[in-house]
Parts: sequence; C-alpha cells; structure tokens
Amino acid sequence: MKKLFLYTIIGLFAAACTKPNLDALAFPSEKADNYEFENYDAGAGNVPTIYDVTSDNYTLVSMTSIDGNTGDEYTIYGVYIGDMATMASDTVIMYCHGQAKHMDAYWPRATLLASLVEKYQYGVFMMDYRGYGMSEGTPTEQGLYEDVDASIDWLIAMGAKQEQTFYYGFSLGCIPVIDRAAYRSDFQPAKIIIESPLASVDNLAHSSLVLNVDPNFVSTLEFENAEKMKAISMPLLWFHGVEDDYIEIENGELIYGNHSGSYKEAVRVNGAGHGNIPEIYGYDNYIVHLENYIKL
Repeated sequence: MKKLFLYTIIGLFAAACTKPNLDALAFPSEKADNYEFENYDAGAGNVPTIYDVTSDNYTLVSMTSIDGNTGDEYTIYGVYIGDMATMASDTVIMYCHGQAKHMDAYWPRATLLASLVEKYQYGVFMMDYRGYGMSEGTPTEQGLYEDVDASIDWLIAMGAKQEQTFYYGFSLGCIPVIDRAAYRSDFQPAKIIIESPLASVDNLAHSSLVLNVDPNFVSTLEFENAEKMKAISMPLLWFHGVEDDYIEIENGELIYGNHSGSYKEAVRVNGAGHGNIPEIYGYDNYIVHLENYIKL
C-alpha cells in the first residue's frame, strides 16, 4: 500500500492534480460487460480445482446503492453462492473484496469460502462496489459504505439473520467491513474477519520514509480502520502476511490491538505477502481455521 501511495503522489505532482483527483487514484477499478466467474482465468490467484463452483450453485443479483449526499441511485452487482431459498436458516459470509479488480478476479477467494457450503448450510455473498465490474458509478470512500449498506439491506430482505451472518474483508474490503460493524446498529454481524487491513491514511503517510507531509495536504481520504476498531466488540479474526510489502503488518497489529471485544484471534502468516495468505498458510489449514472460528 505504501508503494501505491508513493506512486499516486508522484503522479499528482507530475500532472498537477487536485486532492479529489488523488482520491480517485486510490480506487483503481476494472469494468466488465459481463461476468465469467468459473470461466475467468485469475492467473496466480487461481485455487485448486477441488474448490470449483459451477453455475448451478450461484446466482448473480443486483441491488440499488444510494448516494447519501445527492440521492443518486446506482445499480451494483453481487453474487450469492448457495441456496437463496434457505438463507433465513443458513450461515452467511459476506465477502468484501480488495481493490482494482472486479468479482471475476476474486472468484477463487469466494469459492474457497464456498467450500464451507459443501459441508454445512453456509452461503457466501460477494459484491462489486461502484465502478467495479458491471456496477454503475465511480468508487469513493463514502460509496464503499453505501454499497455495503445496500448489500446488507439485500441480505436482510432475503431473510438473513444477523446472528448467523459473518463479515469478511480483504484489503480494501476491510474498510467497509470495519465501518459497518462499528456503526450500523440495526444489523450487527455475529463475528468479523479481516485480512491484510490498512490502519489509516494518516498512519500510511506518517510511516513513509520517503514522504514527510501532512496527509490532509494530499488526500481527503481517511480510512480510519484502527480508530473505528475501538467501537467493535464482536469477535475478530485477523489474517496478515508477515512479508506483506503492500500493506505492512504493523497496520494490522495496530487495528488488532484496538479491538475492544473479549475474543480475538491473530494469524500472522510467515512467508506470505499481501494476496497469497491462503496459499502460503495452506488451503486446508485456511479453511479449517475459518470453520473452527465460525463454529465457536
């Protein structure tokens, strides 16, 4: 993440950009005319074929996300793996993916979680934020929260129960997961899972050895994940790669230390970077750890 920040600063001064333009650069997003899911080649992100999910086991859905300032409405898309008819009695994992790529690229991650579906009555729900994949609009920090709100509203409408719902955020996806777990009181998840989270934009700027600037000078973004974690009391599971050079593990340590609840688990994966924790930890180890945590 530090590298991304530095590159965007360089681009900022080279192009004489304004702060809003820099903020937009923090949300690189890939569009798509349609989704390929199991037919998409995720390259290094692919997982073993034993975790494949076929088209008869998932459903593409759409939701309406509303801009709280303008009232503008955006159609965003999600995918539900599992049986939507039994959502009211099933355990549901809402997976919020990382930046840049759309749901196709994160499909292998969703199918790993969906391996739980085969053993238990679980469902996995993943969405594309504004500007990602087929979703309308342009991604923003506030838009992340509003898009996840729309997704939570969809789960509620489908009968999902908060005591049987788990939020899982990866990288960028940790931002709305932490925010909604902290501040949305009408639907509190049973537990949350965060992987490779950023502590805050302020922490990023001040920890840089190259830049020595006030973060307010270059960005209006905040991403106050560490501070917001103080308001979260439900159980927490945190994964982070010890060798992560994109969002260094110190970010996760700060967030983990601020958790105010009575139960939390830390999984520091030696040899893992930013996006390869399941592979380095071992796919079976990763899945079993999640199963044990969810069943506690």
